[in-house]
Amino acid sequence: MNAGTKIVRSFELVESIWSQVQELTNSLSAMTEAALEKGEFGQLRSAGPWREAWDETASGWGSTKYAMSFPAAGKRRRNDTIDAWINYQISLFGSGIPPLVGATQESLGPVVHVSFWHYETDFLESGFYVEFPSAWDDSTEIKESRLLFWDSEKEGQLPQWTFSIRLLDLNSEDALRKSIIEPVRALLSGSQPALALPEDLPGLVFYEGHDRGDAGWTLLAKDRPGNPTQEPAIAAGAGSGAE
Repeated sequence: MNAGTKIVRSFELVESIWSQVQELTNSLSAMTEAALEKGEFGQLRSAGPWREAWDETASGWGSTKYAMSFPAAGKRRRNDTIDAWINYQISLFGSGIPPLVGATQESLGPVVHVSFWHYETDFLESGFYVEFPSAWDDSTEIKESRLLFWDSEKEGQLPQWTFSIRLLDLNSEDALRKSIIEPVRALLSGSQPALALPEDLPGLVFYEGHDRGDAGWTLLAKDRPGNPTQEPAIAAGAGSGAE
C-alpha cells in the first residue's frame, strides 16, 4: 500500500468513526430529552434546548472531542432557571482519554465522559471539560474507584460528578440505556456509586489517583477497581472539569 492510499484510507476511517458517533449522539440526545420530559431524572426537568461543542486538533484538520450539554432545573424553579447540566463528552483520541495505569504505549480507546455539573461542557480556554493530565485540587474525591465527585451541597448547590464509559461498548440503544441513562437516573435519585455503577457495567472505566510529586495528583484509568486503597481527594478546575 503506497503512502497516498494510506492517507486516503486514514481519512475514510476517521469519517466512518464520526458517522457512527453521530448515530450514537442522535440516540443519546433523544433518550436524555425523553427522560427529562418524563421526570425520570429525580426532580429535574429540561430547562431549554441542548447545546453542542467541538474541539479541533492543533492543526485544525479535524475534531478530537465532541460534547452535548442538556440544561436542567428543579421542577418548581422558574422556566428561565438553569440549576445544572447533564453533559456527554465523547473523546476519540488526544487529551480527553485517561492514561492507563502502568501503560506506556497502550490506550484505553475512545471514551464517553458522563457528567452532572453546574456548567455546560465547552472547549474554550476558560471552559469546563475533561482532559488529562489535569490540574486537581483537594475539593473532590474518587468514589469507589468509579465516580469523580464534587460535593457542593455545603454551598447550597447540587453535588457534581463524572463517570466514564468506553465508547466501543456503546454499540446499541440498549447499551446506551444500560451504561449511561440508567446510571444517570440512579445517581440523580441518590444511589451509591457501587449500585449505580456496578463492576460488571459494560464499558465502565475505573480510576485511581496518581502522585506526580511536585506536579500534584492526576488520574489514571484501569479495567477493574482492584483492592480498596486510600484514595486522594481531587477535583477539576477550569479546562478540566467542574468547580
